[in-house]
Amino acid sequence: MIARLRVAGVRVERTPGRVAVSVNLLHNDTMLSARVERPAGESAGVQVAAEAAVEAVRKAAPPGTAFTLQRASSHLVSAGPAVVTHIVVETPRGQEHLVGSALGRGGPLEDAAVAAVVDAVDRRLAWLLRR
Repeated sequence: MIARLRVAGVRVERTPGRVAVSVNLLHNDTMLSARVERPAGESAGVQVAAEAAVEAVRKAAPPGTAFTLQRASSHLVSAGPAVVTHIVVETPRGQEHLVGSALGRGGPLEDAAVAAVVDAVDRRLAWLLRR
């Protein structure tokens, strides 16, 4: 049985004009860590968190596979705030578009952004690693 990708931790640091997000994802017994820092903006935290999660996923990807975050955005749905991510994965076989989503569940939207990336890539990453 192939282990699923899981969120092990998300840390957000805000300084005047900057936002940095550190992400830890757990895949099998391997911790995949990444940190991304960008200028602060209205929705910067969500975008930066998703970028950091994609950067962590890249560390588990097989050679010849590229994951690129196209967009991460927050939306208000009836259950509360949610984040939707659009990720493109390129392999020697071609290009695929992956979409993931996660509810804010009362926590920071950066946590939801990381969960949305995991939702988008988890099954595809497992399939790519089996080949």
